[in-house]
Amino acid sequence: MNRPWFDSTEPSSVRWDVGAGLLCVLVFWLPVDATRAPLAHLGLIALLVVGMALRTRRPLAAFAAVTAATLAGAALGMTQDPFVAAAWVLHRVALTRGTARSLNTVAGLTAVTIAAVAFLGTADAESTVRYTMLSLLALAAAWVLGGTTRRATLETEHAMLAERQGAVTAERLRVVREVHDVVSHSLGTIAVTAGVAVRADDLARMRDRLGQIETVSRQALEELRTTLGAVRASDEAAERRPQPGIGDLAALAGRMRENGVPVTLDVADVGAVPAGVGLAAYRIVQEGLTNAARHAPGARCTVTVRGAPGELRVAVTDDGRGAAKQAAASGEPGYGLVGLRERVELLGGVFTAGHRPGPAGFELSAVLPLPEATGD
Repeated sequence: MNRPWFDSTEPSSVRWDVGAGLLCVLVFWLPVDATRAPLAHLGLIALLVVGMALRTRRPLAAFAAVTAATLAGAALGMTQDPFVAAAWVLHRVALTRGTARSLNTVAGLTAVTIAAVAFLGTADAESTVRYTMLSLLALAAAWVLGGTTRRATLETEHAMLAERQGAVTAERLRVVREVHDVVSHSLGTIAVTAGVAVRADDLARMRDRLGQIETVSRQALEELRTTLGAVRASDEAAERRPQPGIGDLAALAGRMRENGVPVTLDVADVGAVPAGVGLAAYRIVQEGLTNAARHAPGARCTVTVRGAPGELRVAVTDDGRGAAKQAAASGEPGYGLVGLRERVELLGGVFTAGHRPGPAGFELSAVLPLPEATGD
């Protein structure tokens, strides 16, 4: 995480601190007659200025030096500074170290300082009380202002960090869904094709199925490379090709037909669909066809994609029978269906999955929102 703005050590900050120190000397130290001990007077002024110069880099040491110089000067009658210079440095201390524990320490030191000034000073009681109150007010205001600013800054940084972590988590979940969809579909297709190849009664048919397995494997590797490459180099053009969408459904249906899954594809009234919606529609169809091939071999599948004003409707139905399919539908939902539901809900759509009315069949359907212009 980047260092907070109040940790800056730029030379301009040092110049401001030295300037503030010289201003305090001009207003509170030089008007006081210190002819009885000029060297001590100059020494305390030098200590004050040096402490002010250290405010940015060594705030605690600077506060100790400035407070000591002010306390000694007030006790010896060499300054009228009501701890304004010390308050300037204390503000920096509160910015960098303003915690509840340090608050008690600073409060104790402040009380001791003010008490020392009251007892060691040579002025009358009224002046002592006034000086003490002004000193206490200056130090307390500096501490409260610095501590409040520090807390607000830290809260902002924590909120920004939480937002970045949330974005990272969301991106990881997106990648997990993409990887699951690619791997699940590809392995399911490979398994079905390999099963057909095992039962092939001639060498040519077996070679044809093995070629299909090779093609599906290469496509899966390319999709994984695209998805994971975008994560590794998010600031670069990592994607080698666009993510699949509505236009790729025909090729998907063709591959499934080659693997022995009868697919009827019906796409109508689909205009310019946003990339995220198109990818979600593709994954829904992919998951539906993969599940049909895996759990209901030989089932006829119908894919329907319809555009309407403000929405895109996607449905994948099959007429499959079999205990495996029924168990999969009636038991706990698989990761694929859970991922599809999350994907659709993130887009503001509605996703359903379950048995079709009648003795057999399964259906995946989703309604995805679209801008009004894309539904024409």
